Amino acid sequence: MLIGELVKKTGLPKDTIRFYEKIGLIAAQERQAGTRSYKDYGDEAVEHLAMITQGKKLGFTLKEIKQLMDTWNTAAMPEAEQIRVIEHKLEEIAEKMQHLNVMKTYLTEKLSKLRQKPL
Repeated sequence: MLIGELVKKTGLPKDTIRFYEKIGLIAAQERQAGTRSYKDYGDEAVEHLAMITQGKKLGFTLKEIKQLMDTWNTAAMPEAEQIRVIEHKLEEIAEKMQHLNVMKTYLTEKLSKLRQKPL
């Protein structure tokens, strides 16, 4: 499929898709049509883009997503290692959530104090 179709299926902008291709997160085949060259994306590109989007929502960096996809796609990472990586990421997310809750509490208290002051 051409990039326009991939945009429709994933909802991602063309520039984002091209960037992910440039850094090796997805692949496309070059296709010649007369004097023009096109990139042809397979169905796996849709799946990979969904994994990337979900990974980002879960707090994975693009570098981490690439490492995981490279390893998982080759089935080179044992399940025990996959579990370890996921557990580590869950710990990082829990820590970030604690920091965000502290900041939320601080800001809520600050806002409450500001609202109590006469204008």
